[in-house]
Amino acid sequence: MNLGTFLVARGGLAGQLRNSDRRRMAARLAGMRPVIAPRTSAQVKNGPRPRSALASVMLRRLDQGLGIDRAHASDESMTIMAPLLALAGTMAAVYFAASLLLALSNFVALAVALPAGVVAARSTVLQRRDGIHRRMEEQFALALGVIIRCVRAGLPVGEGMRAVAGEVGAPTAAEFQRTVDQIQLGDSFESALAGLARRCVLPDYRFYAVTVVLQRQTGGNLAETLENLHDTIRKRRGVRLKAQALTSETRTTVFVLAILPVGVAAIMMFVSPSYILQLVFTESGRFLLGIAMVIQAFGLFVIRVISRSALS
Repeated sequence: MNLGTFLVARGGLAGQLRNSDRRRMAARLAGMRPVIAPRTSAQVKNGPRPRSALASVMLRRLDQGLGIDRAHASDESMTIMAPLLALAGTMAAVYFAASLLLALSNFVALAVALPAGVVAARSTVLQRRDGIHRRMEEQFALALGVIIRCVRAGLPVGEGMRAVAGEVGAPTAAEFQRTVDQIQLGDSFESALAGLARRCVLPDYRFYAVTVVLQRQTGGNLAETLENLHDTIRKRRGVRLKAQALTSETRTTVFVLAILPVGVAAIMMFVSPSYILQLVFTESGRFLLGIAMVIQAFGLFVIRVISRSALS
């Protein structure tokens, strides 16, 4: 509302002004509007930059291509720099091996390099996600212990979750704090716990949500139920660690097989350089080197897939 409208509404002096006076007054008020100073270069550099709709769509498509799901706690703060570096490095290596060593055409080499780069980028995302999941599993055991102590002290589960948000590290603390905030904002306890289990993905969180919801509906000793759940999680984690120890020989074999050709080639360069350089300066040598690199990469990929399926 401008000044002229305000005075007319109050029935004051503006109601007695002639039309010409009103136009003159409106022109003066228009000239007295505050001028917004343009942003300096420092403000533009340090201030928040609005993201266009096109950039948001492109980033969302890029996340989908890399296999990143921002709705999950493990992927919410994940950066795309490492997957993109893996994508570029793998594509360059595969394109070099396919075009220069195997003497394939540029189109075929690019058609082979692109899927290999996507697989490498997605593998990087999976590796980072597995690391975050392992940290969340360790933190959840601590969080469940805090909740059990709060329940045994006579506090409700919500207060125990609030204590977890203040004592356990990220990302578990942030997820529990978000759940507590949702309950305070009016969401039901069941829907808030369902959202926690859906964001954290791990089965431990789903077990916790189902256990607490069933106890609220049927009654019973919640501390004892959570203690049994805590014991089950500890035993299951112990089995997983035992499986990792049993498969350590396989992982060591993969590592040795990966560095053995490079080590042998480096030794042969000192012992007999002319023997190794034939793989680089002759057409048949480059072809054999490319075949060896493809077989080596495929074998390492198969071993890794078998190891992951054995541990899952």
